Amino acid sequence: MKLRWTLLLILACVFVTPASAKKYGRQVRYAGIHPVAKAEGGGICHIEFPHVHIYPANKLEYRVVADNNVFVGDPVAYGWDGPKYAYKGAHPIQVNVLAGTPEPYVHYCYLSGPHYHYFEPEAPGFEVRGDAYFYVGEPPEAMIEARPAYVGINAVYTPLVYTRPVIEVEPPSGWIMVRPGFVVEAPVVVAPAPRAQVVGGVGVSAGVSVHIPVPTVSVGVQVGGPAVIVRERGHGKFKHKKWKRR
Repeated sequence: MKLRWTLLLILACVFVTPASAKKYGRQVRYAGIHPVAKAEGGGICHIEFPHVHIYPANKLEYRVVADNNVFVGDPVAYGWDGPKYAYKGAHPIQVNVLAGTPEPYVHYCYLSGPHYHYFEPEAPGFEVRGDAYFYVGEPPEAMIEARPAYVGINAVYTPLVYTRPVIEVEPPSGWIMVRPGFVVEAPVVVAPAPRAQVVGGVGVSAGVSVHIPVPTVSVGVQVGGPAVIVRERGHGKFKHKKWKRR
């Protein structure tokens, strides 16, 4: 199977010309399954080992591991129909398991509501309730410090229409989303001074507005330079094989 994928990548490289690379962008390294850019047809790329595309990876949904962009968002939002596991709230991700590297890289998912990943937790500190994983461990300082840069991922997923996990159980004691720094804040309501109108001799106030702040979404590009470039418009299905740590 691995030889077959290698041959397909070599053939794909033959059909990518310098002109097309210039038109669509620089080479960007990826590892593990991830969404395909809408401009390239959308869907999911099923290549698990390190590979290259010519579209960027955004900062909020990817983490860089050994120069490869590893997807840490919810793949079901982009059409993934393979194995999936429900989570609720922010949690660590041991991304070296996804990227196939021996180093114990740990990054963090900051989705605050119910969501899916295509892998089970590798890091300690999780508790299962209602077939969903809740992180109840002590959040590392690095997780707290990085939260402002990545919490904007929730604004990315809010408008997406897809089937999310239905989690109706009470969260376990010590769930991270009730910890200081991770509590989901209520929208800010701003009420300006009311304008008085006189109706039948009685003053009536009007003109209340509501303002809900939206996190700023920033986009970053990680550029690498392996020899193989893959450009696809959709991928076939495959039997998912979970990475195993050695």
